[in-house]
Amino acid sequence: MSGNPEVQRKVHQELDEVFGVSDRHVTAEDLKKLRYLDCVVKERIFPSVPLFARSICEDYGFKVPKGVNTVIIPYALHRDTRYFPEPEEFRPERFLPENSVGRHPYAFIPFSAGPRNCIGQRFAMMEEKVILASVLRHFKVLACQDREDLQLQGDLILRPESGIWIQLQSRSI
Repeated sequence: MSGNPEVQRKVHQELDEVFGVSDRHVTAEDLKKLRYLDCVVKERIFPSVPLFARSICEDYGFKVPKGVNTVIIPYALHRDTRYFPEPEEFRPERFLPENSVGRHPYAFIPFSAGPRNCIGQRFAMMEEKVILASVLRHFKVLACQDREDLQLQGDLILRPESGIWIQLQSRSI
């Protein structure tokens, strides 16, 4: 978001509409109103977990027979141009409900999907939005690196090898 001033402006506008000049804590009701911030969080195209392993237990008519182990790589899936045109462009609007109509429900699975999906996904999304809302109400985020310079490291989680450096600039509400 730091490399997209227009996106950051829209987030600040939404936060100002929800919170005004208040310095109160973020509530569950506030989170429901932060639709654009929700899209920004989803548009982050680096899933936390680099891959999911699954065993095929039944034949469903695909060319993958039962008994085979498979690996799903959400990093690649979330860059599929059939579902996400120009996937390297940061466009949170693609996650607005009206722009998601007809998209396969498993085209975007940052927390996996189905019966073995992450049980903490709702908490993680709420936590991320609370932290972002709390910080972005008071600051603009400026990038200190180009995204192209971030070297990813796939361990238990997908993360930048040397961290991400940002600068916070105070903003007046």
